[in-house]
Amino acid sequence: MDVISHVIDVIGRGEAVKANGPIEHWLTTLATGFWGFDDSKEGVWSGLQEGDVLIFQSGPPNWDFVDKYKPKPNVSGFIGAGVVSHTSKKDGPRWLSEVIESNVHGALTPKLWPNLVHFSDVIWLGNVDLIPAQELQARIEECKSQTLDLKSHIEHLAENILSFGAMVSAGFTCAPMGTGGRLIKRAEVLARLFQSYCSVSTHRAYADSTVVAPVDFGVAELPGSYDFKCLGNVTPSKRSARPSQATVPRKGSIRKKDYLQEAADNQELGLLGELIVFAAEQSRVLNEFGEGYVSRVIHVSKEEGDGAGYDIRTLRRGLSGVTEHYLEVKTTSGNANTAFFISENELRFATSEPDRYEVVRLHSLDRDAGEYFEYRLTARELLGMDMAPVSYRVNVGAEVASDLD
Repeated sequence: MDVISHVIDVIGRGEAVKANGPIEHWLTTLATGFWGFDDSKEGVWSGLQEGDVLIFQSGPPNWDFVDKYKPKPNVSGFIGAGVVSHTSKKDGPRWLSEVIESNVHGALTPKLWPNLVHFSDVIWLGNVDLIPAQELQARIEECKSQTLDLKSHIEHLAENILSFGAMVSAGFTCAPMGTGGRLIKRAEVLARLFQSYCSVSTHRAYADSTVVAPVDFGVAELPGSYDFKCLGNVTPSKRSARPSQATVPRKGSIRKKDYLQEAADNQELGLLGELIVFAAEQSRVLNEFGEGYVSRVIHVSKEEGDGAGYDIRTLRRGLSGVTEHYLEVKTTSGNANTAFFISENELRFATSEPDRYEVVRLHSLDRDAGEYFEYRLTARELLGMDMAPVSYRVNVGAEVASDLD
């Protein structure tokens, strides 16, 4: 079962827990992959288990700590949901109010949220690709002023918010205040409503409750990076339509799945695929254009962050000379018919660069043998394919898996 299906299933059973806080606190969750409960909710916190789902409810910014402005859109409502991996305690300030009260005001007893809930996966409804989460969190934790300007970041996070008005119109209501309770009444209505908003959501996988950053090593230091052999171009078969819906497991069965390990494995496989393609592009550019051009091949997701809409910036020869091209790498150990996910941001970039954007699909990758197959999709081919709106899954053939990178 994929992450969105699991989240919807738990919500529909009335087992999702509501976590409520000012919207600027959710910017920290975006960067760190965790949420915090204060000591009054330690009983709720201690009862959480792997696979549980928290629905993220945001409220207006706390103007004692955030520069004042008139929020547009309305920032009160549900902005996402996370799958619990584990819990822990913290002792230092991480949220903006904690930082300012502790480091700026010098409060002896600042309001703290020490009981952390770590997420393996989060479905964000907002446009989080436009938020430089790690850089922003560094600004929050280094804040030396009374308030911080977070206007644009809050607005991006609140895009596509599931507002209380929309919930009431659909027949679902819940108390706007309070945190830690389960959303039981008319849960099936909330599940359907949340699922409808997931069509433009973004899935983020977290490991050890931080966004997994690419390993900082060069191509020459990756063991066997040039030794991986492409066995040929194998494209998906054209014999199938949409995948059938997975069977929904009963309560408790989902916990047999190690979401944290799956996220880490997917991240590692995705990075390996990017490095294989990056090394191949460096070699090709060296052979075609010479040594002076190799430095212009950039592993963008590693060097500049994952919000560009592509992974590798490379060079091709065209009618107007040497031009930049953009590669999005999708890697799987499954076969050519394995579906893959593509983000709204990646689709937007493909649309903006129809002649210079390409998906490089590495599949059947065997790490032990150092072998793989591949096929490539131009932007126009990608945009013309069947997509299930799960942020988005490209259905290339009969067999469907949930490789995320």
